[in-house]
Amino acid sequence: MRVLHPTDFSHTAELAFALALDLSERLEGCLHLVHVQQPDPEVGLRARLASIDAGLRRRVEDERRTQAARQRKRLRDLADGRASFELFWGEPLKTLIPLVSAFDLVVMGAHGHSSLDDAFLGGIAGRLVRRTATPVLTVREQCPVDGVRRLLVATDFSEASLGAWDFALRLAERGTLKLVLAHAVVGDGGDLEGPRSRLETLAAGRAERLAVRQGNPLSVLPAIAQDLRADAIVVGLPPQRPGLILGSSADALLRSSTMPILSVPSR
Repeated sequence: MRVLHPTDFSHTAELAFALALDLSERLEGCLHLVHVQQPDPEVGLRARLASIDAGLRRRVEDERRTQAARQRKRLRDLADGRASFELFWGEPLKTLIPLVSAFDLVVMGAHGHSSLDDAFLGGIAGRLVRRTATPVLTVREQCPVDGVRRLLVATDFSEASLGAWDFALRLAERGTLKLVLAHAVVGDGGDLEGPRSRLETLAAGRAERLAVRQGNPLSVLPAIAQDLRADAIVVGLPPQRPGLILGSSADALLRSSTMPILSVPSR
């Protein structure tokens, strides 16, 4: 299992790193850390001026080498022999999109730098979720867990949620993860026995627990996760339709839950 952890060295990234390390160990996989250093606009301006000033050019080059050495040391200290690491230069999202396809799982912090980022799934992590076929575990600053021992897999019996269940099964087969299969019945007075029967058929004995509750999935699923001591919620993402940015329950859960969310894109 190849696990990728992009880091910006923030507190949220530190929380995500703890989960990435824990998962890579539980899944007997390998962990790779990456940091994408964005070019400093001021340095870029000096670099352009340096084209006509040899002395300034040398100072800019020295500054870039010093910055690169500093960031590599931060990566090396974080990896501490437990992971490989790599430093990139450029725009983070454009750099990460082609990179993640070589990995089985991405674990990263989700936080925005503006109110617009918060609305669009939490900055770079949220944008990456919708632009890759690789499952992404997003971790918020309010994350209440420091490891992943049990996954709550949310299903509405759609194709996307069945794909999420299949991925969770593959994770469980590789390591020591426990699985809880859950369904939220929207509205009051709905049938609970029918969904429970469908859960039993789907689980086929491979889930530690089954849970069916009535209510809004945005509140019901985190509540089930807390009650059953799950450490992350697994959701299937339906195919992205042209022009649609938000709109699914999975998107809304990703934006609202403090619990880590493992988003599994439809293939």
